[in-house]
Amino acid sequence: MDITLDKSAANETSIKLKIVEADYQPGVENRAKEYSKKANIKGFRPGKVPVGMIKKMYGASLLVDEINELVSKSLNSYIQDNKLNIIGEPLPVVNEEIDFKTQKEFEFEYEIGLVEEFSVNLAQKADQYEIQVADEDIEKTIDELKIQMGERSTPDEVSEEDNVYGEISLPGEEEPVKVLVDVSDLATKTGKSIFVDMKKEESKTFDIRKAYRSNEKLANFLNRTEEEVKEIEGDVEFKVLNISRTVPAEINQEFFDKALGKDQVTNEEEFRAKLKELLGENYNRETEAYAEKNLRDELVKNTEITLPQTFFKKWLLASQKDLTEEKVDADFDKYIEELKWMLISDKIVMDNNIEINNSDIQEMAAEQIKQQFLQYGLPPEQLEENLAGFVDNYLKAENGQNYMNIMQQLKFSKVIEKVKEASEINKKETTVDEFKEIINN
Repeated sequence: MDITLDKSAANETSIKLKIVEADYQPGVENRAKEYSKKANIKGFRPGKVPVGMIKKMYGASLLVDEINELVSKSLNSYIQDNKLNIIGEPLPVVNEEIDFKTQKEFEFEYEIGLVEEFSVNLAQKADQYEIQVADEDIEKTIDELKIQMGERSTPDEVSEEDNVYGEISLPGEEEPVKVLVDVSDLATKTGKSIFVDMKKEESKTFDIRKAYRSNEKLANFLNRTEEEVKEIEGDVEFKVLNISRTVPAEINQEFFDKALGKDQVTNEEEFRAKLKELLGENYNRETEAYAEKNLRDELVKNTEITLPQTFFKKWLLASQKDLTEEKVDADFDKYIEELKWMLISDKIVMDNNIEINNSDIQEMAAEQIKQQFLQYGLPPEQLEENLAGFVDNYLKAENGQNYMNIMQQLKFSKVIEKVKEASEINKKETTVDEFKEIINN
């Protein structure tokens, strides 16, 4: 067999394989012999069918199978032996139709996308924000918890704190639209006064723009786009279908237990201290994730990699049947960014001998399952008794995709930790509102 690398460009190239009869004939003979042992053909005892008859009846099929396997193995071996760093999978080039019945020699060509050697500088710069938990953050969280754990009722008359389910008839539209009005969220007293004191089944006509002045607010209310609502104005008719009210929960031991777990705290002072601690941990996770994303983005931006873009685009279309050329063109920069990160992270793993073993994966899965149990308020003792089984089932589910997802999370975590060790992390104090502005800009 003759295998050659045809370098038409530095990273856009092809591998050509020339196969002669001596390369494939022994394999075809072996396949025919094996098939003759299993074949069940009328007139012959099982396993006694002559090899010659098998070749006559199934020769072309045996040849195709042998050549396909030979090409696949030879192609993969050539790539590995020559340490070719390729993207995706080789793509077959269809030059002319093959006649397996008459041809003795065969030529195959595969396009490949090569990635040339590149270096990664782990030393990057990023800001690590530290959110200071303010008293108003604690108060806001307590208010939210009181609502979450409060008692629901369906009063007959609307107040300023209620949610109102109803239907609205819009100008020029035949069918009314089902909507939900959060009265407390309305920006003006005029808007609130439209709905307050309305009763179930009552209807009222009002100017829609007095309740929802901006296109953004109106779009959210009607569950439409801003473009779709910009022409909506004038009088509309609203009918109340139902009213929902939540009476905030009282702050007592039952409230503490529901929020934090049984007997975690015994008074309001302890509750506030624990809440401050938990809020700080949550904020730190958010700011850490933001810093890690910025480090990743800096690495991608600052690492020079010459990529086979023409091949990459062709491979994306060939490997994902639901993709269109228009979709690939529109999102190509994102595809390139993800490809660069994959190559960079793989190189960091290799250069730093980073390992991800099965025990790491099981440990992370167990931690994620524990967090889910806590969210649902399930008893810890029930979890500990069955944790190993939960982990095993979770990692096997979705055809092993959960296992792969956790492995990728671990890979990212270990890679980014290595980058952090070499990088300049500038720590800055901030507030919740300031941090929200930072991540939204």
